[in-house]
Amino acid sequence: MKWLYKIKHGADGSAKKYKACFVARGFSHKEGVDYDEIFALVAQYTIICSIIALVALQGWNLHHMDVKTVFLHGSIKEEVYVEQPKQFEIHNQESHICRLKKSLYGLKQAPQAWYERIDSYLMKLGFTRSEAETNLYFKVEDDKPLILVLYVDDLFLTGANPVIHKCKRELASKFEMKNLRLMHYFLVLEV
Repeated sequence: MKWLYKIKHGADGSAKKYKACFVARGFSHKEGVDYDEIFALVAQYTIICSIIALVALQGWNLHHMDVKTVFLHGSIKEEVYVEQPKQFEIHNQESHICRLKKSLYGLKQAPQAWYERIDSYLMKLGFTRSEAETNLYFKVEDDKPLILVLYVDDLFLTGANPVIHKCKRELASKFEMKNLRLMHYFLVLEV
């Protein structure tokens, strides 16, 4: 385990935010012992471009949201033990270890645990997962379409406006999210 510190800079180069993240040193994990599967939560670039084209064709808006501390939301199935964090050891129990119940940045299984959690929640909200793309979800509510694309900690929604706003509220009630409103820039695309 270790702490990572990062300074987020603004466009003018000034320090805007100081961040600290407690991470597992996952580079020492062994496949089949510490984890079974690695999963990357990225939608195919062609799917993203196709959805943007559909948005333009239909005259819809494209809303963008960012999930905060995304890999801390998942529960892990395996038994994972870590050393007590340096400078946070329990007095007279420094040799004790901690069992993780939730995923943590640096764990190989953290992306999979997050995906299982968000996928399960989206299914409860009535979404259907695309058979062609595991990070593409859709549903029709009150005869109004809603499409959601998941890209690690970013997601974007399009479709009928009243349904989008309801879905954004439901997502924000379950996960701490930053509402980036209408999408202007995503990956290397200016929208």
